[in-house]
Amino acid sequence: MSEELYQVLDDKLFEALANLHTMTVARVTAVHATTINCRPVINRMLKGQSVQLPDFIEVPPVFLQGGGSYTAHPIAVGDYCLLLFTERCFDRWYAGSDFQPPLEMRMHDYSDGFAVVGVNTASGAFMIPDVITHIGDTYQQGDYVHDGNREQTGNYTLTGDQVINGNLTINGNLTVNGDIGCSGTLTVPAATIGGINFGTHVHPENDNGGPTGDPQ
Repeated sequence: MSEELYQVLDDKLFEALANLHTMTVARVTAVHATTINCRPVINRMLKGQSVQLPDFIEVPPVFLQGGGSYTAHPIAVGDYCLLLFTERCFDRWYAGSDFQPPLEMRMHDYSDGFAVVGVNTASGAFMIPDVITHIGDTYQQGDYVHDGNREQTGNYTLTGDQVINGNLTINGNLTVNGDIGCSGTLTVPAATIGGINFGTHVHPENDNGGPTGDPQ
């Protein structure tokens, strides 16, 4: 192979690789209902010149999901993300059609990207924790099962019924707006309920499920 032919092939191979897009880092520029706009922050080199890329519009973000469950995080303008480019055009799949030929014959193209939000520069990197750490407000829909101790700092508001299988210890005041039903023995060390002062008193349950005797 002549040196000239080798150089031609090498140039063509480099050109092909330069247009084979796999992954790059971008920054979010707009957030829509189900997609984002983002702009790559690593410039392309064209004929020795550094060229900034434009905004990529309506890029689908990637969330963890399975079955009917998913975890979705808020996305804000300025967040960094990884843009992943698919092998083929995914327009038909995105429109809802599986097992179809690609709408266009482009490959590894800037038009076919997904955004994984959650990468940071060295100065903004998170410390790797010893346990799973969640920062930010949370909305959960569905059942919640917790096995282990739970410690909370702050107020707790419950709308609905609460069932406690076990002992309840309150270190502090208890304010009740409404009725108290007792099935068993109710021990009140010292309390004021409904404007009536109770000293230390034990109320055995009566036939109606409430405490008997006059308050003392």
